[in-house]
Amino acid sequence: MKEDDNSSLARGGGVALWRQVEDILVKEIVAADTAEPARLPTEGELAARFAVNRHTIRHALSALQEKGLVRIEQGRGTFTIGRRMDYVLGARTRFRENLTRQSVRPSGRLLRHRDLTAEGEIAACLDVRPGTLLGQLDTIRDADDRRICVATHYYPSERFAGMADAFARTLSMTEAFRLHGVSDYRRRLTRITAQLPTVEDARFLHIQRNRPVLVTESVDVDLDDVPIQYGITRFVADQVQLMVDDRDRTE
Repeated sequence: MKEDDNSSLARGGGVALWRQVEDILVKEIVAADTAEPARLPTEGELAARFAVNRHTIRHALSALQEKGLVRIEQGRGTFTIGRRMDYVLGARTRFRENLTRQSVRPSGRLLRHRDLTAEGEIAACLDVRPGTLLGQLDTIRDADDRRICVATHYYPSERFAGMADAFARTLSMTEAFRLHGVSDYRRRLTRITAQLPTVEDARFLHIQRNRPVLVTESVDVDLDDVPIQYGITRFVADQVQLMVDDRDRTE
């Protein structure tokens, strides 16, 4: 991010110093218009540049974060958000393909695995009887080392025993299903909503709880139209824009 040559502040003019710092940084971030997140100078460096104390800088950075222009990561620093990445939703939605198509490197890891019994909406979406044993995988996904989503996957345990190990080895639900005999699958439905993150999701996504997430609920079916997965994915809303590919729709 290129610094504005005019970093001097008007003192005693009625406008708070932190507000002036915020205004200057906003102009610089907008002017930079970078696709990738950029690291801002440290609090100490900004304090020296503007000849103010660190409390003033923290106030300005907090205001920038509330506007969705930066994210503050404890122990790492402050980063601009960068342009939103397109994430296409269609009949064949695939996380890895979505990113590599944009020359973005996908990565992620398994957070945890547990067994549970199907109830309510989950049972209905998977077309199984209540009480059916299911597996649940919770995962986090990154794009070029930038955290963009956390996801929860539910699937029938009897058909897909060992899914946790398969995902841990491949870091891909598509590959994990392929290892269990599902060569291809398609999206039956996707529901999109917006909400504020839970405490846990905010921690995993490295965001404050006042920053919204985009939520997709989806059902994937195999080529015989049998549900194999019900998923709930929470995307950082100011880093991802969801796009629906209408070419996948049939009348």
